[in-house]
Amino acid sequence: MLDYAHLRALSVVICEGGFERAAKVLCITQSAVSQRIKLLEERVGQALVIRSSPVEATLTGKRLLRHYSQVELLESELRSEMDVDDPNLPTIVKIAVNADSLATWFLPALSEVFKRHQWLLELIVDDESYTHNLLKNGEAVGCVTTSKQALAGCSSEYLGDMEYLCVATPEFIAQYFPVSVSQTSLELAPAVIFSTKDKLHEQYLSRYFKMQTGSWREHKIPSSESFLDAILQGLGYGLVAHLQAEPLLEKGLLIEITPGKRKRVPLYWQHWNIKAKQTTIIYRSLAVTAKQSLYHD
Repeated sequence: MLDYAHLRALSVVICEGGFERAAKVLCITQSAVSQRIKLLEERVGQALVIRSSPVEATLTGKRLLRHYSQVELLESELRSEMDVDDPNLPTIVKIAVNADSLATWFLPALSEVFKRHQWLLELIVDDESYTHNLLKNGEAVGCVTTSKQALAGCSSEYLGDMEYLCVATPEFIAQYFPVSVSQTSLELAPAVIFSTKDKLHEQYLSRYFKMQTGSWREHKIPSSESFLDAILQGLGYGLVAHLQAEPLLEKGLLIEITPGKRKRVPLYWQHWNIKAKQTTIIYRSLAVTAKQSLYHD
């Protein structure tokens, strides 16, 4: 039988990135935190943390964190069903989501649900091709991901397609694409990409223009809002989600530089297979908004 005080100590150490900060959150001494981790490691017979800066969980540690997060979710549901309100133990739902979804349809889908149930939302933002790793590691109870294949112990539900348009300002197009968009002009025109994790731009240029990685110039701006602002400021061209691009196209602030050449990215909701009403309610809310906001073939 695992000691859940020890598991909580492990969770807080990883969340806070160190023993000293965890001690402050838990209101105990740093040595007491270390002792709890040591006892837990002795109980399972394996190291659970990598004492780096910040502290990281080992593979076994991540498995225990996933188990602890699931137990927390089920216990919060049990308290709710028993009508046992404890303001010191609010229901915290951790979800991993990609930046483009967060900037457009995601929060409107969940805001009413979280207000009605008085849950607390903790979002982890990452590229949509990486968010499922956060679910796998136990850092989130659900995620918006491009991975269709459900992880072990999880379910995968199709939400819809996000469509990306290659756009730039009229002034930028006049400067870099006065005649046409070609491999040569794309090598000279600066692009705006989200981050090194984001392979969307690379896939787009490879598919439509047979370009190799590193053959174009790029700005890296890891913020969905600032990414779009950089394109509007004329720093470069880029692939913008249809929910953000279409209103700007209508106003003439942006122009689609490659009409007919768009990139669709399917999105899925993956969540743990545990009987917790939170994940069921969240999926229903996401599905309703996704049906209105995303593309479905």
